[in-house]
Amino acid sequence: MGEPDMAGYFGTDHQQALQRRTHEKRHWIAATPGIYNAGRFMGVDDPDRLPWSALETMLGRDGLLGLRMISPQQAVRCFPRLEAMGCRIDTWDILTGEPHDAGRRAQAIIARGMPGGIAMRSPLTNAKSADTRSVQQFLAAHGLAPFPGTMLAARPPRAMTIVLGDDRGRIAATGHTYFPHNTHSPFCDHAWLGLVAVAEPWRGKGLGRLVNALLVDCAFSELGARQVYEMVAPSNQVSRRMAEGCGLRHAADLRCGVAMPAGTAMFTR
Repeated sequence: MGEPDMAGYFGTDHQQALQRRTHEKRHWIAATPGIYNAGRFMGVDDPDRLPWSALETMLGRDGLLGLRMISPQQAVRCFPRLEAMGCRIDTWDILTGEPHDAGRRAQAIIARGMPGGIAMRSPLTNAKSADTRSVQQFLAAHGLAPFPGTMLAARPPRAMTIVLGDDRGRIAATGHTYFPHNTHSPFCDHAWLGLVAVAEPWRGKGLGRLVNALLVDCAFSELGARQVYEMVAPSNQVSRRMAEGCGLRHAADLRCGVAMPAGTAMFTR
């Protein structure tokens, strides 16, 4: 893995190139209808607002194309065309929650307290700090494509990274929440929940659900989100139970997929 630069980019050369491009074009992303900021790359949340040639350009330039929060009808139109171009579509189910369900459930989980030997670490404050890099390394080691340090260290009301540590100074679990969608999107006030990873010694002890609950509570109480959403691979029953345990429910009217050339590895789990 390459070294991070001034913005705290991290990962493979391809991952860092995508992070750099997304960071440098963040103002364009915020101003352009149909585009969202995935942190790791830029994607499309309304393909009807962009010419197909723009999607082809993004795919050719970035080596992938993310389509998130699109309708089933849009998926039916877009996914086969991308497959005809030689792409594989990796899909995730979208689970959503509001304050009256997910928010209340999250607060009930948090009220039970932290497991013994676990404590909340101080928020990340610097994109290039050793603490930020250790979180990026933790995410990469658990199969998650890392975010750039600039996003991990962002603070409410923009974003928040949750880090739980054990009594030996090691990271026990992580999670992150932020707003991917710009003001042109109907999802502009939806906070994404993700980057949830739990260290092997702490699995099966409810730590993933606790981190998820902390993210939900932060999204509503500190970021001011109207809704939250999480993306879960159809086969990932552990993550699904974790999200549903925090009151999120499958949104059958929304689709998410990432198109990549057939034969390439999945971008993130």
